[in-house]
Amino acid sequence: MEEGGRAHIVVKGRDEIGRLAASFNRMSVGIVERENRITHLAFHDVLTGLPNRTYFRQSLDQAILQVGRTGGAIAVLCLDLDRFKGVNDTLGHPVGDALLKAIGAMLSEVAPDGLVSRLGGDEYAVILSGQFDADRPRVLAQSILDMMRQPVEADGHRIATAVSIGIAIGPVDGEDADELLKNADLALYLAKEDGRGVFRFFEPALDAAARWRRQVELDLREAIQAGHFVLNYQPVFDLKADRIGGFEALVRWHHPERGIIPPAEFIPIAEDTGLIIAIGEWVMQEACRQAIHWPEHVRVAVNVSPLQFRNTGFQAIILQALARSGLAPDRLEIEITESVFLDGEGPVIALLHKLRAIGIRVALDDFGTGYSSLSYLRSFPFDKIKIDRSFITSIASDPSAAAIVRAIVDLATALDMETTAEGVEDIGQLALLRGEGCGNIQGYLFSRPVASCRIAGLLEDRTSQAA
Repeated sequence: MEEGGRAHIVVKGRDEIGRLAASFNRMSVGIVERENRITHLAFHDVLTGLPNRTYFRQSLDQAILQVGRTGGAIAVLCLDLDRFKGVNDTLGHPVGDALLKAIGAMLSEVAPDGLVSRLGGDEYAVILSGQFDADRPRVLAQSILDMMRQPVEADGHRIATAVSIGIAIGPVDGEDADELLKNADLALYLAKEDGRGVFRFFEPALDAAARWRRQVELDLREAIQAGHFVLNYQPVFDLKADRIGGFEALVRWHHPERGIIPPAEFIPIAEDTGLIIAIGEWVMQEACRQAIHWPEHVRVAVNVSPLQFRNTGFQAIILQALARSGLAPDRLEIEITESVFLDGEGPVIALLHKLRAIGIRVALDDFGTGYSSLSYLRSFPFDKIKIDRSFITSIASDPSAAAIVRAIVDLATALDMETTAEGVEDIGQLALLRGEGCGNIQGYLFSRPVASCRIAGLLEDRTSQAA
């Protein structure tokens, strides 16, 4: 018998020997079937029956070798369902599993010339190899997007879903499996950045950008340990009291080699990597520590990202910062945007009420730029509404912008909330805002962000144009 083969005994009677031979044959068949099932499970996804990551990787390696011998090309399409977590959270995991199975079957149907695999979770991949048409990857990606535009039937539910796709073509985009997969993933990341529900091809610039992001992440980790961050403060001028009423704390990164790195370059990466939690904690501690030296009527405002707000230790971080500094809670103002509500309004409102109960003020930043700000005003009594600079920039020249500002101020007044206009840069804007009854202004007209050592001078200066 060859190694790995199956022994079979010919049965020639019904005596004891014959019965033993038949029993042996049945046992042999059973062993082979179990081996086949084990092999299948090792290389296939239990839920969808599709090839799994191991099978996919081996197939990709083999396809690369075959193309190297016979010519042709290889396309790798990496797919990721958009917002699949919401399906599990709202409809339950059984429905989510049914959706994954249905999508697996749909992908197999739309890509009969490719190897469709489920890599895990809500990730799928397709391999095209050999002498396919140069436009086939694009056509296939568009077919998948078109297919997903219709609700998918899953466990009695019609579920609206979408998928983002990244595509890498070998050998141009990679001569081995690792490089092809990495570049397809980079293209997938770009597709998600570009709004989801689209496909994108890999471009060399993506690889350079990924290396740059990775280096920024490494430098950020070092900066947190070495203390390379500082705070600047932009004054908030109280038009009614005719004085500075507060300062907004703005973090700056002093890179030892690149100098000052603007927040727009590192904050998104800090949020993506979770490093914003540590940075935000330092900002909260430092802002409170410095604000204790200001006059009692001057508050400090600290921006809080959605990731910080969702952190279970967020309230404790604030309490610790207040306790260490000795700052009165009503002199601390946290600024949030409506994006903190995207994962559910209930828990957010509950935490905001806890903070308010302590005495901490809460401001809604960038008001007017989202689609549901009004509903949040009904749910929670904010202390302040910050009018986005996009309305202030054109307030003097665009009647619609002026009307929006007027409506926001009237709404805030009716709800007993303060208003701060952001991005005020000229006298004309200031005059209109005074006329509309806006309570506070913030912008270059009064002052750019300054280092903490200059705050005392600003507080003493009564010759500002806004005074």
